[in-house]
Amino acid sequence: MSRPVAEDRLFSLGTLLGLASKVYGVVVKARVALYRAGVLKSKKLPCFVISVGNITAGGTGKTPMTLYVADLVARMGYKVAVVSRGYRGKFEQSGGVVRDGQTICCTPEESGDEPYLIARTLGVPVLVGKDRYAVGMKAVREFDAQVIVLDDAFQHIKLKRDLDLVLLDAGHPFGNGALIPRGRLREPVSSLERSDARVLTRWDQASAPVPLPLSGPGTKSVPVFKTSHVSFIRHTIDDREKGSTLQPGDWSRVRGKSCFLFSGLANNESFRNSCEKKGMKIAGFIEFPDHFWYSRAAVDSIRTGFRNSGADVMVTTEKDYVKIESRFSLSPLVVVGVRIGFDPDAPVSFESFVKNRLRSHAFGCGDPLNKNSL
Repeated sequence: MSRPVAEDRLFSLGTLLGLASKVYGVVVKARVALYRAGVLKSKKLPCFVISVGNITAGGTGKTPMTLYVADLVARMGYKVAVVSRGYRGKFEQSGGVVRDGQTICCTPEESGDEPYLIARTLGVPVLVGKDRYAVGMKAVREFDAQVIVLDDAFQHIKLKRDLDLVLLDAGHPFGNGALIPRGRLREPVSSLERSDARVLTRWDQASAPVPLPLSGPGTKSVPVFKTSHVSFIRHTIDDREKGSTLQPGDWSRVRGKSCFLFSGLANNESFRNSCEKKGMKIAGFIEFPDHFWYSRAAVDSIRTGFRNSGADVMVTTEKDYVKIESRFSLSPLVVVGVRIGFDPDAPVSFESFVKNRLRSHAFGCGDPLNKNSL
């Protein structure tokens, strides 16, 4: 008996995706091998470089982690700058300064959404550009950066780094285990051996965290840190309550209320789950693709959805709001932020780990850790 046409089509699509994944895997492995053999050359910046990245397509919390690491290094007394590709921003190809350390120098359209969010949150230089060596050199020359934090750079091996942090979603670290396009893996799981530390994100949300192949014959032993995504209310916009204020962390504005959500993230479902855990009653949810740029039509659909849902308030993320605030008016609106929280019971704290790695670097007399005993 012949198979149904629909089943044959699914079989053909699965086969095609599987073949494409194998070809992609061969290309990725060949590229890494060429760099290891010295055929392709990696460049070194004249400063300490920390990379924050992952091995899957989709959200693992790279932006909150970049914020955490850059702030941590700055609090240690180092001159730090953040360098990002500026995905889908106008500066992606040409490069540019998002924040000079004092003021924001461009728009979200120019920088891309995540670098703009980082620039709004941190008081350090933030630069973007596809050529991260050139952008990194600009950070060193113009801002005297001693430490550069690279956002989403684990695959950017053309630039050498001194500390490679790889983020893995604790519940689904490797997706379905297949490479792009059949799965979510950007490169084989074996590439974890290039990392200096692994950070398991959303540990608190994983009902049964997947065991990771973190050890075995020939596997480099590296520290593993467990983290959670801590949601907080950044601010509210309510034209009906002029002068009303709400402190970050005060969830009374939305707890038990009927809420209409919208977001454009790699993992929209995680945003919904976080809102539900905070006591919101979800009256409706419009999901957009990651890095979605909000048009008037999209905002009109949000307004219509909110009105038809009968909800008390709209709720979105900081990443989405930075692309809306200067262009459209939405009210009443609650903006939710996310920060990284580390396991306080870890045998070695993440802060101590980073301090020790920085301390081993030859900064010379300009190293603040040379003046402070640990």
